[in-house]
Amino acid sequence: MPTEIELKLAVAPRALEQLAREACAHALAPPSTEQLTTEYYDTARHALWREGLTLRLRRTPRGWWQGVKGGGSVEAGLHRRLESETRVPGPGPELARVADLDLAAAVRRAIGRAALELVFRTEFTRRTCRVSPAQGSVIALCFDRGSVRTAAHQHAICELELELEQGPAWRLYELALDLERQARVRIEQRSKAERGYALAGAGRSGPLKLMHGAVRGPMSALEAFRAICFGCLAHLEANRAGMLADRDAEYLHQMRVALRRLRSAFSVFSRLLPKPATKPPLAEIRWLARALGPARDWDVFLATRLGPVMARHPGHAGLAALQRACAREREAAQRAAGRAVTSRRYQRLLLGLGAWLTGESWASLLPLEAARELRQPVMGYASAALERRYRQASRRGHGVAGLDAAELHRLRIAVKKLRYPATFFAPLYPAQGETAMRRALAALQDALGQISDCSAAERLLGAAHRRARGALLAEARLLVVRANDAARAAQRRRLKAVWTAFRAARRFWE
Repeated sequence: MPTEIELKLAVAPRALEQLAREACAHALAPPSTEQLTTEYYDTARHALWREGLTLRLRRTPRGWWQGVKGGGSVEAGLHRRLESETRVPGPGPELARVADLDLAAAVRRAIGRAALELVFRTEFTRRTCRVSPAQGSVIALCFDRGSVRTAAHQHAICELELELEQGPAWRLYELALDLERQARVRIEQRSKAERGYALAGAGRSGPLKLMHGAVRGPMSALEAFRAICFGCLAHLEANRAGMLADRDAEYLHQMRVALRRLRSAFSVFSRLLPKPATKPPLAEIRWLARALGPARDWDVFLATRLGPVMARHPGHAGLAALQRACAREREAAQRAAGRAVTSRRYQRLLLGLGAWLTGESWASLLPLEAARELRQPVMGYASAALERRYRQASRRGHGVAGLDAAELHRLRIAVKKLRYPATFFAPLYPAQGETAMRRALAALQDALGQISDCSAAERLLGAAHRRARGALLAEARLLVVRANDAARAAQRRRLKAVWTAFRAARRFWE
């Protein structure tokens, strides 16, 4: 069955025209232009969509074509999907004509006895040209302008699809980076189908939390590393639009979690990766983490430190003034974070990491032993990495009740370095074995994280206090300091119990 591999880029209309002119001037053959209407069918409850399938009919100058897509993945904007396409009389679906037997069976199972209905349609003009950016590589560039429509809603389409016809997948990223140097482009994670289903009310809502299950037993260490990194990038991008809309502070938090997990992936596999090759991508990841950090710090302070104090002292003028000062700081930090994720540097980070991960040119820098181990099954490497990090955390936490602030910070880092790979590699082990350890790690990281938040609160409180002074504000500051000290003391008391639970939990990787 053919696998469609394409990279989608959202582009402003004027930039799309500019890129089209430049690309077509260097095309292998004269470009073609088509008016395309595509109708997407599903049950009233979107049974196909819930099973990861799409059924569409596309009207072209050559007639109607029925396509079924299923499975696949999205890796830093790179879409890989199984696809079966057949010519049909049209305009309605013809399930008996689905050429691929596996996809046909999956469609029938998903639909059952339910009736199919038109959910939405796309109408756009597509200008296509083929280019060869390097010997042995052919990429189709599709410049699409139009819209996706339901009965009640409409959304504009203005995008560029890079579809791989010949050559390695990393050439798509290489070409996209070249296009980005010519005009502003943005990776489009969502297919036209995803945008159509979102208009029809079937889209995901709310911040996307941690995603699990990317690693599978048969994978090599290299395949596991790539799967984890691409999962982190998908997690990052899935929360970007919500973070920019500022509907919920959790979007920003989840972007920060994605970046921490991404850095952890590089750390976990650092023994198998050449350090000179990892420095450039890690530098960009750290840049973005630093750009998002202050906004998240203010979110936490306002919600968990200042908010509860205000609830206990309603109407306190000093606390209200302090809240306004903190809100101004938070808004400034949020604007800075927004500038970072809408910048061209952010897009280059995503495209560059995609190229780095799929190209793997860095593998040639590895010593023979490391290169061999990178291609061995991941299970052995995972168990050794988890045991090594468990021992590091255990050493850091010795005498936990008496650790000072700096020692607790080092323990928190060690626990995070264990918890993230424990999440990455959990699918390799029996589920019943890893639950207790993961719960213990979550509780331990939470306690240590709240102690760290108390330390950060002191710094943030000082910054806000410098912005606004006065007797009432000084009183408000004292109220927050007392509450913060009480919260830290409570977490210190809790710490011994969660540490004991962590030490008692079975190491599921043994």
